[in-house]
Amino acid sequence: MFTAARRGDATALRSALDTGADVTALDGAGWSALHWAAMATDEDPVAATETLAVLLAHGAPVEQSSRDGRTALYLAAEFSSAPEPVALLLAHGADPDVRDGHGNHITVNAAAEEVIGLIEVAMGGGPARTPVPGSAKASTTGPESTESWSTSDWSKSDWRGAKKRIARVFAELNTDGFIALAGTGTTQSDAFSDCRDEFHARGADLDALVGFCFTTRQDTRRARATGQLHLAFWGAPEGTAAEMERAGTRAVAAFRRAGFAVLWDGSGDSRPCIDLTR
Repeated sequence: MFTAARRGDATALRSALDTGADVTALDGAGWSALHWAAMATDEDPVAATETLAVLLAHGAPVEQSSRDGRTALYLAAEFSSAPEPVALLLAHGADPDVRDGHGNHITVNAAAEEVIGLIEVAMGGGPARTPVPGSAKASTTGPESTESWSTSDWSKSDWRGAKKRIARVFAELNTDGFIALAGTGTTQSDAFSDCRDEFHARGADLDALVGFCFTTRQDTRRARATGQLHLAFWGAPEGTAAEMERAGTRAVAAFRRAGFAVLWDGSGDSRPCIDLTR
């Protein structure tokens, strides 16, 4: 069932469900088949929408959350550049006004403006939410600004140069107490696990560790398309509020020293957004 959902294979999924697979079951990582189908929208939104429909028709609970607090709707909004999977889940009663376990609103990580629009319409006009790409001007001197930024001049061909600059910052972070990995993992949980594995592989010293800093493959794809790159970070050794803020401040400072404009509210539970167009 999980494999069929990941692959967007509706025929195999129906077979698994018709022979007794539990549509409410979770795998070892805490993901349901509905979660996996929602994430599969990244590869093939049409096929994934069909598998979502199969699961919902068999009674998959639309509000079931993953371990990091994301529902199927949250994941579909995060991974799909097409509106159909999101529209389907909304039509089956999915709550559009949701946040993940870190407090990030669904619209913060949504992959496409059309998807954001659908969610905001479902909420009756739009939430009070943290800034998303295109909604606020990044600052090189501090986290707060109310001006608008524009991505109209960004071209995917600009990504090559930006990628080299980003790599230099990640290299600096790796010499400054971080485990820093760019474009790793499909989800933030995957990327965190990759950083943890890298920590052990390096035989790093926990006492000297500032924390983790990473971007996921989804972040990279969105940045290539929009010119806006979201960072994720974790503060060592326990991820307390103070440790998170310290790690975030140092990671953001490294990008600002490299000349990047960064929008961040300074809190440990929000993701800094780097404006690659400047």
